[in-house]
Amino acid sequence: MIQFPHNFLWGAATSAYQVEGNNSNSDWWPWEKLVHLKDHSGNACRHYELFSEDFNLAKSLNHTCHRLSVEWGRIEPEEGKFSSQEIEHYLKVILSLRERNIIPIVTLHHFTNPIWFARLGGWENKKAPQYFSRYAEKIVTALAGKVDFWVTINEPMVYTYYGYLLGLWPPQEKSIFKTKKVVDHLFSAHVKTYRLIHGIYKRLNLAEPKVSIAQNMQAFVSCTPTLRNKIAVYLRDKSYNLDFIEKSIRRRSLDFIGVNYYSRSQVELNGWGVKN
Repeated sequence: MIQFPHNFLWGAATSAYQVEGNNSNSDWWPWEKLVHLKDHSGNACRHYELFSEDFNLAKSLNHTCHRLSVEWGRIEPEEGKFSSQEIEHYLKVILSLRERNIIPIVTLHHFTNPIWFARLGGWENKKAPQYFSRYAEKIVTALAGKVDFWVTINEPMVYTYYGYLLGLWPPQEKSIFKTKKVVDHLFSAHVKTYRLIHGIYKRLNLAEPKVSIAQNMQAFVSCTPTLRNKIAVYLRDKSYNLDFIEKSIRRRSLDFIGVNYYSRSQVELNGWGVKN
């Protein structure tokens, strides 16, 4: 029988856009209608209203932690204008978790952006890390001391892969050049925000927080053990799984490593094309 440490954390994770409902200031809201998605987020799970009941269920399942995200579009619905009402809402959410002895782990960016930010070019804009850290400063300052664990960006490679390489998510680009630019800006935003969070806690004389990203990792496996496939597996593993983490380690901007794992990816090169 596997014995887990007594302080091992068990829990679940959500993203604000997936569960809260009515995030109409976020870029996915108009995009859902623009591309005629069959199912819109709409009211979602009404977690915005029902978070206390949801956390009661989590407690009944013996959860000891919960990862949630803050919706940037709620906090800053217009450029430079911050909603004290929405900041207060997320404070209540965090306190609701702590009242149940469930440790909150807060994600600052989970795929969605404010509409105004998207209209300014989103993560292609060279000022994107500055915009993001300005928002982060507002919400982190409000929640500091009540949150020990922060995730700056959820799955940066998934976000860029689907939004800027495959063109399946907003802004539906298909450009290697833009993908590289967005990854660079996300990395800059992470490092900047990592330093910012630690600075806020130090200024407020609080215990040091733990800050990281959440990285989606895939096990890349060659279908046949050819040299070409082995090279392809190596390159995919390095660019998709490791580069962002290794750069963060070199910049000393990870206090832990958040890993999301869903599936493996089988690689078989056919000429210059790729089959998964």
